[in-house]
Amino acid sequence: MKTHRTRHLLLAMATLLAIAPAGATDGPVACLPGGGGHLQLEISGDFTAQVDWDNAGTVCDGGPRPGGDALRLAFSREADELMVLVGITGLERGATGEGLLANITIVRQGMGRFYGTLGAHACVVDVTENLSQPGIEDGYRVSGQGRCAAGIEAIGRPGEIRVSPFEFTGMAWWPETDEPDEPDEPDGPRP
Repeated sequence: MKTHRTRHLLLAMATLLAIAPAGATDGPVACLPGGGGHLQLEISGDFTAQVDWDNAGTVCDGGPRPGGDALRLAFSREADELMVLVGITGLERGATGEGLLANITIVRQGMGRFYGTLGAHACVVDVTENLSQPGIEDGYRVSGQGRCAAGIEAIGRPGEIRVSPFEFTGMAWWPETDEPDEPDEPDGPRP
């Protein structure tokens, strides 16, 4: 069981490194260029937090999980030292859906504390919007709401948190997948 949790912790950390901003930006931070990005939820248990992040000051980013079987969305706010990742299974580029299985990872930045559902069975998400953003190549505005039926376990130590039903609107970078090219056939017989 510890090996399973450690593997999930390493995957979560790799996800954070892949989507977390590398440094300060040149301008003000905003979730979506046209506005409207947000994350709302309440956290209770090992720690409490009222997350009511609007577009300004919120970093949001995401994209398909390797293999394309899930979409990952991440939200963070430097002042709150908190990052929330939502993994939504079965969601395709531009599609919406109800009752999609999801997982949540919550990171207390600067403290090295991770909480995760460790699988896509504890939470359910309804995606109500998944729209291509004009002028932003491969950028999609993804909105929805979700709920978790069980607590979210601390990873690597005892503890648990709970999250209230939540709402989100964030940005996903969702490139079209190209079919692999067929190898070129030589013109004429081989020598």
